[in-house]
Amino acid sequence: MNYQQIIFTVEKSIARIALNRPEAYNAFSDIMLSELSDVIDYIHKDKKIRVVVITGTGKAFCSGGDVKAMVERCHSGLTFQERRDIIRNNQAVMVQKIKSIHQPVIAAINGVAVGAGCSLALACDLRIASDKAKLGLVFVKRGLIPDWGANYFLPRLIGISNALELVLTGRIIDAQTALRMGLVNKVVTHEELEESVNQICEEIAQNAPLAVTGAKDAVYYGAIHDLASSLEYDAYVQSMCQLTEDHKEGVMSFVEKRPAIFVGK
Repeated sequence: MNYQQIIFTVEKSIARIALNRPEAYNAFSDIMLSELSDVIDYIHKDKKIRVVVITGTGKAFCSGGDVKAMVERCHSGLTFQERRDIIRNNQAVMVQKIKSIHQPVIAAINGVAVGAGCSLALACDLRIASDKAKLGLVFVKRGLIPDWGANYFLPRLIGISNALELVLTGRIIDAQTALRMGLVNKVVTHEELEESVNQICEEIAQNAPLAVTGAKDAVYYGAIHDLASSLEYDAYVQSMCQLTEDHKEGVMSFVEKRPAIFVGK
C-alpha cells in the first residue's frame, strides 16, 4: 500500500506503520492523519495481523503538531466553538481510532517524541525506546495543555505526581528517565531497537490471537472498573476463549509436548 507520509507494511502477521515526514521530524499533517486513519481501517479488516508497530523515519518518532499549522491557527479567527469542534472531530476521533485497534500496539520510539508525538506513544500499549529517544509534553511552553489523550494515559502510567511534574514544566526527558518513571517499558541501544521490537512482536504473535486481544481488553477494562465488574468481564471473555479452537490447541499441544499452532479461531 502506497502513501505519501506513511510507510505501511505487513510481514509475518506484524503490521508496521512508519510516520514518514523526516524533514519535519514526522510532525502531524492532515495528509498523515488521513493516511493513518486509512491504515487503521485496513488493520481492522486483516485478521492475519497479530501485532502493530508504530515508529518514525529519520531522527524522530513524532514531533507532534506542525508549527506552521499552529501559526495559521493563531491568525485564523476561529471561534471557541469552531476550535472545540475541530479538536473533537480530529484529535479525539483519531485517539479513539488508535485505541480501537484490537491487536497489541507497540511504539518503537526511535528519536524525539514530544507534544502530540509523545501523546501518540502514550496511546500505544507498549513503548520500547532507543537510548537516543527524547520524550516530553511541551504544551505549556506553547500556551496549551496536553491533548491527544495524554491527560488520560499519563497519570495511569506514571502516577499523578509524576504526570504533573512533566506537564507543568514541559520538560523533555531522556529515555532512561522515562524508563525510571515507567513511561516506557524498555530502553535499548539505537542499533538494537528494531531487533528488540521484532523480538517482542514475535513473542506476542506466537500466542493465541483471540486470547491476546481478549487479555488486552480485559486489562484495560480492569484498570477503570471495580473488582466485581472486572471479575464479571473476565468471566465473559474467558468463557468465549474456552469455546475457541485455539484453546483446545493450547491444551492439546501442552499435553502432547509440542509447539502450539494457533489459527485465531
